[in-house]
Amino acid sequence: MDDRYIDGKYHESVKPYEGKEKRFAVFILSHGRANDLKTAVMLEKYNYHGDWYVVIDDEDSQEPIYREKFGRRVLQFNKKEIADRTDTGDMDTDRRVGVFARNKIQEFANELGYKYHLQLDDDFTAISYRYQEGQRVRHANCTNLDKLFSVLCDYMDAAPITWLSLSLSSYYLGGVKSKNWEKKLIPKTMGSFLMRRDHPVWFRMRMNDDITTTILNWHRGNICFSVMDLQVQTPETQSAKGGMTDIYQDNGTYRKSFYSVLCCPSFVKVGKQGITNYRIHHEIEWNNCTPKILNQRWKKT
Repeated sequence: MDDRYIDGKYHESVKPYEGKEKRFAVFILSHGRANDLKTAVMLEKYNYHGDWYVVIDDEDSQEPIYREKFGRRVLQFNKKEIADRTDTGDMDTDRRVGVFARNKIQEFANELGYKYHLQLDDDFTAISYRYQEGQRVRHANCTNLDKLFSVLCDYMDAAPITWLSLSLSSYYLGGVKSKNWEKKLIPKTMGSFLMRRDHPVWFRMRMNDDITTTILNWHRGNICFSVMDLQVQTPETQSAKGGMTDIYQDNGTYRKSFYSVLCCPSFVKVGKQGITNYRIHHEIEWNNCTPKILNQRWKKT
């Protein structure tokens, strides 16, 4: 297990950037979708003019297509080398997962000198503002991603937050009466990560790496939130070809969910999700996961 990122400091094996620090870049994780990179289309459509890259591994047969379409923006890494440094929680050798790219992106961002970077999956079609109108939660697509990303970086400058995520559609179940909408910032983070160079995080587990790494960090006192005022728009889960769809369909959601139980059995269990057509899913007791700030009246004198 490589713990270089657990204490928020780089080991000597990662050289510090010696040039002029740049503020922000987007890194898109992709595999096998060179001709269907929805996130790249979204960045152009909604007016992002900053730096962005497509991160692929050396086991992707579509490498020539990526390079033809995206040129210098393509960053490629040795997947086995990163896999050997990642705690996957099992003895499997299947590397068709995104956890390795999430870890390598942080090294790329460090080497390129970015203070903040946003990791996005490759199938996002829009980033929407969510707002209340009467008794409904409405949405409107952001048409100025330059400004949005700048504001999020300003927030990271001011707040002691390890990373921020954008919400998913499932977080809005219950509408304006849901606890998620009332809180505005919720501890569950998945799919997208605005991360900082001065507090990198090493992702863990072969599947469910995003939520498992989230709860591991919360349990250690690191702060990470999803912003309920912002949502990423995505296709239906496991409907698109490529990416991690195949491995999820091969293994089912029971195995996927159990990685989180393996890491945090004191507050995660496997349960069922749904109303009529149930499926296996993890259940997190957030009250037992996240640290609490005690009132001063409990201080011993």
